[in-house]
Amino acid sequence: MRFLLGLLLGFAIGFGGALLFARQRQTNGVEAWEGPESRTSIPTGENHDSLAGLRRAVRSVQDQVQVAWQEAREAAREAEEELRAGYERRLRRQGGRGKEK
Repeated sequence: MRFLLGLLLGFAIGFGGALLFARQRQTNGVEAWEGPESRTSIPTGENHDSLAGLRRAVRSVQDQVQVAWQEAREAAREAEEELRAGYERRLRRQGGRGKEK
């Protein structure tokens, strides 16, 4: 339980620090040299949906999880086939005595 609380606290501190100390994005390279009066109030070429980045990240994670799950299923199927083949080879070597107890 302490581990989970520590992990949660560390994550919260790191996330908060990333938000507090993140630099402002520059839409073009000249923006840092311009004063506040030269900026226009209409943003051009920006995504107005504030959750679009989050949606893309969640979709990306979902895709990665699906791919990993498919790979895990395939690996489990291959492992099961290998174990079955080994078991059948041992049964043949023993002359079929493996089914009797």
